[in-house]
Amino acid sequence: MSFSSRLGWLAAAAGLALAAGSAGCTTEAFCFDDCDSGSATGTSSSSGTGGTGGEGGCLFGCGGTGGTAGEGGGGGCVPSDSGVEECNGKDDDCNGTVDDLSDWSTPEACGTCANNCYQVLLNTDPDTIACTPSADPGKTDGICTGQCALDYYDLDPDAPGCEYYCVSGGADDSLCNNKDDDCDGIKDEDVDLCTSTTDCGKCGRTCVVLHGTPACQSNAEPGQACNDGNTQCVIQSCEPGFYDLDGSYATGCEYQCNITNNGVEICGDSLDNDCDGKIDDADDLSGDAQLGVDCYGDPNGECATPAHLGKTICQGNKIVCAGPNVLVENQNPELCNSLDDDCDGIVDDSPTDAGKACGVSNIFPCAYGTQQCQNGALVCVGNIDPKTEMCDGEDNDCDGQIDKTNGSPPSDSVGACNVPPNPPAGSTTPCKAGQKACVGGAIVCQNSVTPAPGTQDGCNIDANCDGALTNQPDKQTDVNNCGMCGKSCYTGAVHSTWSCVAGACQFQGCEPGYYDLNNDKQCEYDCDFISAQETCNGLDDDCDGQIDENVIAPSPTQVCGVSPSAVKPECTSQVNVACVMGAWKCTFPAGVCTGAAPNYCTGTPELCDSLDNDCDGVQNENVANWNKPCNSDDGLPPPGHGACRTPGTFICDGTMAVKCSATPANCSSLPGGCEEKCDGLDNDCDGIADEPYSNKGSNATYYVKPVATKIGSQNKWIMAFEASRPNATAVVPGTGNGFWTSAPTGSTLDKTPACSVQGKIPWFNVTPREVEQVCAAAGGTVCSTADWQAAARNTTPDFCLWGYAPLSACKTGYVAGTKFCNLGFSYDFSPDAGIQNGLLVTGDTVNLKNCFVDWTGQTNPQIYDMTGNLREITKSATNTYPLLGGAFNTQAESGAQSDFTFYTVDQNFQFFDTGFRCCFASNPG
Repeated sequence: MSFSSRLGWLAAAAGLALAAGSAGCTTEAFCFDDCDSGSATGTSSSSGTGGTGGEGGCLFGCGGTGGTAGEGGGGGCVPSDSGVEECNGKDDDCNGTVDDLSDWSTPEACGTCANNCYQVLLNTDPDTIACTPSADPGKTDGICTGQCALDYYDLDPDAPGCEYYCVSGGADDSLCNNKDDDCDGIKDEDVDLCTSTTDCGKCGRTCVVLHGTPACQSNAEPGQACNDGNTQCVIQSCEPGFYDLDGSYATGCEYQCNITNNGVEICGDSLDNDCDGKIDDADDLSGDAQLGVDCYGDPNGECATPAHLGKTICQGNKIVCAGPNVLVENQNPELCNSLDDDCDGIVDDSPTDAGKACGVSNIFPCAYGTQQCQNGALVCVGNIDPKTEMCDGEDNDCDGQIDKTNGSPPSDSVGACNVPPNPPAGSTTPCKAGQKACVGGAIVCQNSVTPAPGTQDGCNIDANCDGALTNQPDKQTDVNNCGMCGKSCYTGAVHSTWSCVAGACQFQGCEPGYYDLNNDKQCEYDCDFISAQETCNGLDDDCDGQIDENVIAPSPTQVCGVSPSAVKPECTSQVNVACVMGAWKCTFPAGVCTGAAPNYCTGTPELCDSLDNDCDGVQNENVANWNKPCNSDDGLPPPGHGACRTPGTFICDGTMAVKCSATPANCSSLPGGCEEKCDGLDNDCDGIADEPYSNKGSNATYYVKPVATKIGSQNKWIMAFEASRPNATAVVPGTGNGFWTSAPTGSTLDKTPACSVQGKIPWFNVTPREVEQVCAAAGGTVCSTADWQAAARNTTPDFCLWGYAPLSACKTGYVAGTKFCNLGFSYDFSPDAGIQNGLLVTGDTVNLKNCFVDWTGQTNPQIYDMTGNLREITKSATNTYPLLGGAFNTQAESGAQSDFTFYTVDQNFQFFDTGFRCCFASNPG
């Protein structure tokens, strides 16, 4: 809408609305001049200028039947307005009846003169206003109809006109912006903060789930509004083949897997059958029927006896038979004992303890034999053993000497005689027989020694000389006394198996699970044979002395927990997969996948850096806004950085947060510099927009310096221009209410500052309650009635009645073409027929002549529009606000006099022809 069309509409609406209230003047409507006596409460003039039918004018249509006879009045009726009857309280056609119109269907007099549709239907497009006359024209009001003007809406069907001002932003309020986009009187009512995935708990919070579907979930109590504290984004579901193992919304459905075997985990297939992130023996295998079954290490021989029963277990991703007593084939050597010791299915086949030489001597007449296994026992076959050398002329002991043993006489002629028998072979005895001598093949006995009474045998000692050893080990077979007392075959043995054969220690092989790698008969190597093929399990599967040799490394995706979608080098080519201590060890670059095997990446916190720390294919997801656009003042309360705001992107700020890369500009580099202007912007970038002199902010050099004029010799100052909003222009009045500290129910605290700037549409339709708060925020106060009148020079010695310049012209009324302000009768807003009233910008020196109070000699010596344009709110007492100075629709100049204080309102009064200016106790500029 153009400037002329907007103000033209305002002029028409204002001019018509001021004729309302025909029932008589009240505290919200009063007569300015020449009103009929009795038609208004309060003080009014009854003097006429031309008789009983005078030309009196009245604000809000005070009614009556004409003025009383004045000086020089004659009393006869003189037709007026060309003799055509109009609603003006006069008998224009002199037919004896006042206001008896012939047409009661016009919008100006719809049914009655008091029902002027242009007054009733405020903010209505004048071109659409029409009247439906009543059944009783002239006595009963008709019905006024019309369409709302642009950006005005009728939300109250019980009240006439369009009372709600709103600029539509859309068909509904689904956009979360704290605005009434659909102009229904309610803000953001269509936004669902409880379930919306784009505004979850607060505006702009968008829920996104990797490989899944997000949802907005609230735990708000019944009746409690959803907000940032009780509402959050959650994972509603995962895509097929993806799972949420860590329960974290931030990582989404991070695990990719396909269910197999109906979701029952089994051993041996190296698959995550139930997709819980664990494989085979690392998982719960309670559903695998293959495990826990009775088994044997081998189906033959001793391996299959109850003593060696085991249970099937999952080991190294394979099913094996295990248990403390389990034997496997060839674990034990075959012995001659009627048993299948080596579990090859044959009893006593090639026993390791058979086939050895046996016997005592091989000297004639003696001969060695061979040990053979017969019926589970070793038997020496073919041996001729030595006999006791006898003193008989023969070599009985086969030592090569006749009647001698090792060069000595035979035993029957050398040993004790007439005493206990000789001890068993290899033993000793303290007893001595009588000394025998073999002489010519005959025995001669000489001297003897006998044991003491009660003597007990010792190991290999026949102490009691009875010829026998009692409680003696069999030194021929006892491995602990093999061949001699105290000689243990296991002395120095290492996990080897030994036997004592004919008094000699013989190596029988290694204990089960041990191996002799260097053939030194010491089985120093502990090993459980698993397989001939080595796997990465920390075991010597083939028991060759080497662990995990020649294994093939899998990919990081297979064993390191790297997501298939992770393609950055730190998750692929820079990952080293090696078999270390029986497990695949994944070595990542610093800061990447810092968890433990096997799923290194699971649970690794994503840090804000240049890496995909958890290798899920998404970088820096722990900070939602990374790499997104931002501004230098994001997150700061309005006005933020103001004019110094610069754009940028979110970059990492440490590892857990982001910051905007943008930094505020220096206001000195801006085209307008740092000068703070009353324009709704933070021009000096100190965090406060339009700050007043009483609150200059951190950059105290710059603040809003309203144009103000000192009131004479007083230490008081007043705005030189009628107050306007920061976002007002020469075409529109701007938006925002003046509530700073308190507001009526249903209203917000817009905290709109007041400006004293030339060339702006002034702030109208404002309440005294707002003015109190607005002026206080500016560092001043609502002007007292006395201060306003002093500024208008209505006090001694000037007594100016109007705001005309020069000072010498302020006591008399307007002069056409010389001095006139924006009053209804003195300024014609439009060249169209008749006088058109409208609102002008502040301090309009183009259209108005000398419409200012002259304070020559003071700073800012001109105070504009104290007469006309807008009536101005002043304060004389608590909740008492006189309106001074007249308005653009004032029809009587006397009503605009600076001492005319008749119209007084309360703090909630509000009208479109009323504005204000603030006063200060010191110079605000």
